[in-house]
Amino acid sequence: MNVGGHSILPCFSQEQVKEINKEIKKHTHEKEPVGAAAGNVSKKGDFFPIPLPPLSTMLYPWLYRCQMTNRDFFGYDIDWQFHLDGLHYNVYGVGGEYDWHIDANIDKTPIDTKLTCLLNLSEEPYEGGEFYMMNKKEGKPCQFNSGETLIFTSLWAHKVSPVTKGKRITLTYWATGPSWR
Repeated sequence: MNVGGHSILPCFSQEQVKEINKEIKKHTHEKEPVGAAAGNVSKKGDFFPIPLPPLSTMLYPWLYRCQMTNRDFFGYDIDWQFHLDGLHYNVYGVGGEYDWHIDANIDKTPIDTKLTCLLNLSEEPYEGGEFYMMNKKEGKPCQFNSGETLIFTSLWAHKVSPVTKGKRITLTYWATGPSWR
């Protein structure tokens, strides 16, 4: 469903979410330094870069939805390089948050981040950890549940409010392509 420039789509059952988490945990060796990609933005949690190739078969339904959503709603020029790409596994425990930011390349490469694709992999209910986008009315979080994906333009400012109970777990794929024209 495309609502206000973003899409929320079902992808996986709870059993599949548990299997995906189990497989991802085999690849969470090196934690990203907190704040490394966030500049001076508050970013609290555990963030792991994950290689996509070992997981691509398992994650195919999600990656396919990302491609079809781009084709049907966004139409961005994206290089789908799944054999080279990586993901980010984001675990927000109590107090975990990520303040307002955009997802953009900060280096001078001739590519741009165009779509942010989030997959909710939370296995248990959590409180707090609401996802806000600047294009939405203030005070109205964007709700997407475990097993669902949220796909939106990477240049929209967004944030995750502090988690107050439980763990909020997501997987991020940033779809990139040639520089914006």
